[in-house]
Amino acid sequence: MRKYYQAALVVTAVVSLVSLLIYRHEYNKLRYVLEVFNYFGKPNLKTVKTNCTINVPIFTKPSMKFDEPLSSWQRLDNDLYVYSAYNIRDNEVQVIGFGSSTSIKDIQCAVLFENTDEPVLGSFSYLSIDNKVNLTNADKNINYKGYHFYCTYTKNKVPVGIIFLTKSNANFNEVPILSIKSQPQSLNYTNTGICISPPLIKPIQPLQMVGFINFHDIIGIDNFIVYDFGIPNEFNSNFKELSKSQSPYWKFTYTVVPWNFPFPGIDPTIIKNLIQADCLYRTYNKITYITTLSWDEYIVLKYHHSLADLMKDYKRARMKAERYKLKTSTFCMQQIDSNVVKNITYTIFKKLHYNSIVFDNQPIYIYNTHEALKRNNIYTRDIGKDLVTLNRYKHCFGKLNTESDIEDTSILKFTEDIQNSYIFKKFVIDNKF
Repeated sequence: MRKYYQAALVVTAVVSLVSLLIYRHEYNKLRYVLEVFNYFGKPNLKTVKTNCTINVPIFTKPSMKFDEPLSSWQRLDNDLYVYSAYNIRDNEVQVIGFGSSTSIKDIQCAVLFENTDEPVLGSFSYLSIDNKVNLTNADKNINYKGYHFYCTYTKNKVPVGIIFLTKSNANFNEVPILSIKSQPQSLNYTNTGICISPPLIKPIQPLQMVGFINFHDIIGIDNFIVYDFGIPNEFNSNFKELSKSQSPYWKFTYTVVPWNFPFPGIDPTIIKNLIQADCLYRTYNKITYITTLSWDEYIVLKYHHSLADLMKDYKRARMKAERYKLKTSTFCMQQIDSNVVKNITYTIFKKLHYNSIVFDNQPIYIYNTHEALKRNNIYTRDIGKDLVTLNRYKHCFGKLNTESDIEDTSILKFTEDIQNSYIFKKFVIDNKF
């Protein structure tokens, strides 16, 4: 009997040794494959890398370069300034300008090209930026408008700079050179973005700005372009750091653009339209859908969970347009806070009644950037309030009339996503600020 036990032990030992050798062989093969993937990346996966040694996915973000051109308002004349210059069409430079209607007469433009020293005179034309604002004749700034300046040229070269000569300053050496950003000729990405205009009331609390980015990140906004009005450096640095992180938790880009607007007392809608015009050029063929909002405006989806999904449904239904107009609801900040949601600090979840009689004089549009700048007459399609609304949170002047208030709790469906988000945990729960 003892011989059988010994034989069984020998057989078991041999089988174990063979199994161990096979396991070691397969382990080495697998380890080699993982090392190859870790070094070269997975096949057919261009935007995602995986570090197999720590088992944490790393997302490679494309460099969108929204901060180019590095713009600032430059003076051409006492009543005329230019901000940014782009090249999105052959033989034409497009410039964002602002000034009085009398200051743009007798303007000449000249273009600088690659590998050339002398500017070449071009043909100047202009078109006012859509400023459908109810201005009174008593407004001292009524003659000031935003403009698209166009300078056409004949040379078959890449433009790199543009100069404007005015009646009071016709010396090439004394006028500023505005650098030109040549944009891609075809759409490379399918994403969404928001250009953020300065608020009416300054300063704005960092928590309110965190809430704005947090909420729109939840609905799938990929890119935030902030026109700076003096935002604290700590705030910008924190979000720039997160946006540059290779962690999949931070999938958005955060870009700060200078906004040293030189004219005080200009109607805020005109300023917003200027930013919207620059935003369309800045994001041309880099973002599919773009809108311009203030820090107190929120896109609230009623049925969809992301803005991209809403736009896809419109495209599938053959209801495509160059821009889509959102219905606006105004939520007065003086109303009593709602107690429906606990343990969340954002104001948007506490103000749940909108005033139905507040007139909306600032329409909000979502633009198809690739199409909007290709047409002279932009086709606009309204989006129903049953699909999406633009919630605007502001101080309402005069006594509140609660009888005209209507409750809208549709924004509450995002509370769980907000509370589970990494932005909320980092900046609110961990009190980063």
